[in-house]
Amino acid sequence: MAMNTSVFMHDSDKAALQALKSIPGFAPLLKGFMSIWNERQYQLSNMSSRLRLGENQMSKYYDMLPPICKKLGIEVPDLYIELNVSPNSYTSGDTKPFIVMTSGLLETLPDELIPTVLAHECGHIACHHVLYTTMGRLILSGAFQLPGLSSLITAPLQIAFAYWMRCSEFSADRAAVLYDGAPDKMVEVCMRFAGYDKDIVADASVSAFMEQAKDYKELVANSTWDKTLEFLMFSQYDHPLTALRAYECNEWSDTEQFRKIQSYLNENSFESDFSPASREIPVRESAKFYIGKDFNEVKFAFESDGFISVKTVKTSEKGLFTKSGQVISVSIGESNSFEKDSWHRSDSEIMITYYEPLSTEELTALHNGRIQTPDSAKKCIGRSYQDVMQEFSDAGFTQIVVEKQDVKKGLLTKDLAISKITIKGQLQFSRGDWFEPDSLVRIIYQKIISE
Repeated sequence: MAMNTSVFMHDSDKAALQALKSIPGFAPLLKGFMSIWNERQYQLSNMSSRLRLGENQMSKYYDMLPPICKKLGIEVPDLYIELNVSPNSYTSGDTKPFIVMTSGLLETLPDELIPTVLAHECGHIACHHVLYTTMGRLILSGAFQLPGLSSLITAPLQIAFAYWMRCSEFSADRAAVLYDGAPDKMVEVCMRFAGYDKDIVADASVSAFMEQAKDYKELVANSTWDKTLEFLMFSQYDHPLTALRAYECNEWSDTEQFRKIQSYLNENSFESDFSPASREIPVRESAKFYIGKDFNEVKFAFESDGFISVKTVKTSEKGLFTKSGQVISVSIGESNSFEKDSWHRSDSEIMITYYEPLSTEELTALHNGRIQTPDSAKKCIGRSYQDVMQEFSDAGFTQIVVEKQDVKKGLLTKDLAISKITIKGQLQFSRGDWFEPDSLVRIIYQKIISE
């Protein structure tokens, strides 16, 4: 089951991405980037100059990856080692993302922390960060320089890209914390990136590191100048500060949201014996999102997420542009205004109401012996009275009166054409209106006479 990653994505990640997309020039730049960017080049580069890990190549590290992917609900990406003394890992690609770890990373971190790093990178994949991250990395490094597109890479766009990339790291960190079940390993990873190399023979204190992070937060929060200084110093950084990342992970792990997601992930991974009826599940979209969608697709979406009491009911009441099979409303329990990512019990009754026109048999039964008009009054005007009379007779009308109206020939005058038609004295009626079979149908037609 694919994980609904929106429930653990950091709010600043979502907001920063929305702000990035609203920057003038972003849309044409993305279009231009996609037109020239070739994902195949990355694959060729990796295959030719890096070590691809697998079951027969450094399997100790590769075997860490599949359990992470299973828990986060993603396909297992290719994993490479790059000869680089700088400790780092990154994810690139788009349709076929891949993960690269540097040799410096393996020299800096103990083996028990490598799954945490891999879970962080898999978090980027699960949150669909990879394409924009790849694009942002090229833009910020200055490698993306093409005629016609370079002018779109403005300072505001670069700052917005860097800011979103920093915020996206918080979401990826949360994925690692969810995989580990606690923030301890992610906090230690941050501490080691901050300077605690595994070869340093000295005791390091996590609590002291967290106190350092807290002091930094207070320092910036209490001073407008420090906030400005922080922006000036780090506006081009594509990663948040290690102490801040550790603080965010630690704080989030104490929230009700974390506990709910952890239970949800454990259930999906078959690691606990939760009752299917008692667990809570996040909905992927708001109630408004489903309006107008095909009811079968909506039903499948809820059932795929694990809801076990999904019902559908049809209605013949429709909006102006509603089509057959389209959803009119969705309710969970008694609420038809639930929000995206809200949590609900898996046995909550989900009612999907959709539009379906009544069948001929249902319409006939509903109108208790009445019959329908074959056409509207407006459409009958100007037609041959014999044709219209036959249509109404075939429809079941038994009282049809025809009256002739002598007229002189004119430019638009048509012989034997209807000039007026009423049903029970009504001048206006529509095709498909219901009347009793013995309702009086009065047809007046024109007969051209010689002068």
